[in-house]
Amino acid sequence: MKDALTFLMTREIAHQKSFEKALYSIENNFPPGKNPGDPRFTSVYFNLSQGEAVPAPGPWNNPANFEVRSTMEESLAVDGGTGLPSVGLTDEEVELVSAAAIRTASDPASDPQTGAELGATPLAAEELTKSPKAKN
Repeated sequence: MKDALTFLMTREIAHQKSFEKALYSIENNFPPGKNPGDPRFTSVYFNLSQGEAVPAPGPWNNPANFEVRSTMEESLAVDGGTGLPSVGLTDEEVELVSAAAIRTASDPASDPQTGAELGATPLAAEELTKSPKAKN
């Protein structure tokens, strides 16, 4: 269990680094880490288990801590839509989305150091200094 949790927590660090790099690559970016999470989803536990098995109870899925969504119907369309891929924009919205795409275009050559990298363990930090990027 410990190995599985270590792996999952480590993957979260990788996700954080990836998200931060994507945010920093957007020109005229809003300050990363300054915007709160979407309150519609910050305390929702999606129980996507199928079949007769019941998930093990714990603080990670306790209804006292989370709104638990257990049916596929509750989980698929979290935005209130049908759950199917679709886009329905007015002409004005298409214009706004096009302008936003230009304004937030990312720089694929950008590779900034992230907060997750800065907060890495000493061993991980040592590995970062050995990276080809750090030698430049």
